[in-house]
Amino acid sequence: MWLSLGWLCFYSLTFINIDSQRLDPAVCAEYFHKTMQLSHATEMLLVLSMLSGAVHVLAPDHWLPASVLAWKRGWSLRKSAVFAAVILTFHVLLGAAIYFCLEDWLEQIRTPALYGFGVALVFLVMILRLIRFSRIREVLRAGPKSNWGIFAVLSLLGPCESIIPVFIKSGQLRVGYLLPGIAFLFGTLISGWICILLGRTLWDRPLWLPRGVTWAFRRGTLVPVAAGLAVGLGLILAR
Repeated sequence: MWLSLGWLCFYSLTFINIDSQRLDPAVCAEYFHKTMQLSHATEMLLVLSMLSGAVHVLAPDHWLPASVLAWKRGWSLRKSAVFAAVILTFHVLLGAAIYFCLEDWLEQIRTPALYGFGVALVFLVMILRLIRFSRIREVLRAGPKSNWGIFAVLSLLGPCESIIPVFIKSGQLRVGYLLPGIAFLFGTLISGWICILLGRTLWDRPLWLPRGVTWAFRRGTLVPVAAGLAVGLGLILAR
């Protein structure tokens, strides 16, 4: 162990070229500032990735089933928040996994076609999600202790397809996938927590749950969500 620490110190000192000038605090601060400085395009990508993550969770199948499950089981706000964080993180990671499985093919999509690809992907998936949203009834019918309710929530959530165009643009800009992925996940978690925890509280009020489910079944509900997400992805892909 000590040998490993010794080699680590050696390489660290070699990397910064030990001398009085390099060890000067002002020089070190300037070096790290230049290292961590992001280009304007990268900053815009991170901001729009976060916004896309936040907007896509507004689709009812992303938050309503989880909020109903948390309400039926009588979970505390803390437990509901932990559950939301786990399933939404799993949701985003599944989408990332799909991207990396298809990376060789997706990298062939050039910039002029990216906008059309992003918009088509968003609306195609929204249509598929509308068709399968009827499975919300399985969450409503499941007992408070039934594990089938959790399975129904996960199956309704599925993989996150919205992160795929973000990763395509990240690869083109050669900024890596970590920062855009974290930004997208951050927006997803913040928006998801607000929707799920607020819904869990609202279902205590008489008739709010059936009204919420009826509202979610209306096809017009997803139009503004799809539009906002398409615009966000369009701004990312058009840069």
